[in-house]
Amino acid sequence: MGRRFDEFDDWPGDGRRRRTVLLPSIVAGLAVFYVLGIWTGAAISHSGHQATVEYVPSVASNGSGSSSSTTAIPGVDNTTLVTDIYNRVKNSIFTITAVSGGKSASDSGAEEDIGTGFLIDRNGDIATNAHVVGSAKTVEVSSGNRQYVGRVLNADKLDDLAIVRIPAPASLQPLPLGSVKSLQPGSLVIAIGNPFELTSSVSSGIVSGLNRSMSESSGHVMNGMIQTDAPLNPGNSGGPLLNAAGQVVGINTLIESPIEGSIGIGFAIPIDRFIQLEPKLLSGQPIAHAWLGIEGMDIDNLMQEAMHLPVSSGVYVTETTKDGPAAKAGLQGDSNANKLNSANDTADPYTILKGNGDIIVGIDGEPVNSIEQLTQYINQDNPGQKVTLTVLRHGKKITVEVTLGTWPSGH
Repeated sequence: MGRRFDEFDDWPGDGRRRRTVLLPSIVAGLAVFYVLGIWTGAAISHSGHQATVEYVPSVASNGSGSSSSTTAIPGVDNTTLVTDIYNRVKNSIFTITAVSGGKSASDSGAEEDIGTGFLIDRNGDIATNAHVVGSAKTVEVSSGNRQYVGRVLNADKLDDLAIVRIPAPASLQPLPLGSVKSLQPGSLVIAIGNPFELTSSVSSGIVSGLNRSMSESSGHVMNGMIQTDAPLNPGNSGGPLLNAAGQVVGINTLIESPIEGSIGIGFAIPIDRFIQLEPKLLSGQPIAHAWLGIEGMDIDNLMQEAMHLPVSSGVYVTETTKDGPAAKAGLQGDSNANKLNSANDTADPYTILKGNGDIIVGIDGEPVNSIEQLTQYINQDNPGQKVTLTVLRHGKKITVEVTLGTWPSGH
């Protein structure tokens, strides 16, 4: 069945967890969760994951002007690869605690969000997830017996990236940044973080897949995600995913699980996306995201047959956002979209929709076969930029020029 543009597996609305609650009951099906937060009173089982690989250094340029080194860590013995990398980078990885509902964690009613971050330059800047810092302006940062007050320089909620600055001593080494381009399915990866408040924990695994797409509850889609079977659990959020050369290739962010714990399906934001946004994050500039303003479905063979559509792939527009960019450009949704929105979850959308919505099959001359392709293209654009959509309307091919808007802050 076709996949609704607004019906991907949702992330939690704000990803926050009370420190004292237990793990929730198991629910049917898989759900996607942030991997931040801690719980007490839950039994935790840890299993080892060993891998033997050939050590092959790789070098990538971050292109951001950052002072972070991009050379591989030297002197690594491939018989103890994970251990050697862990020992070399652990002092530059931190526990980040964001407190809400009080000035400190000891205040009555205060809640803590606990995640991970890692040093990226000699100015004391730490990369982490936006959902780790939340709306906090300052956070508690610690590593071993070292404690700092970190200032949140900037956070991009849609990309789930943030930078925190601490008065780091000059002796601390920034972690070398690599590139997702150094990875392929089967590549060894290493995750370091604070799962369930077990600080400086290391796990390893392989790259299970690349270029995965995950949707937030707002409908915004994050593209290019790294999928790994390296165990990730609440508290790993914001921590580094490293390759066999000891370079950061991703920022651990999500798990897909029915139990809010690792079942071997974890996701990391590619470090390339962070490098791209790093200058804006450091400057404190707000980061705007391009917005088309539609809801839609992936067309497949079943949908084509059931709704008598002229193509077996593309994006079927069910609805356009009122006064949004697509609506202003004249893009048309299905005339029965309101009935679909009010139908129960078990209703068959193919029997409700009329089949008279526009079908997007291209953008700027590039073919579009799915929502994933469409959003991946738009995510590379800027608000105010014009794109030309190739559209099938009542079986006839037309072009629609859309001026992309800014993703609404309330979404």
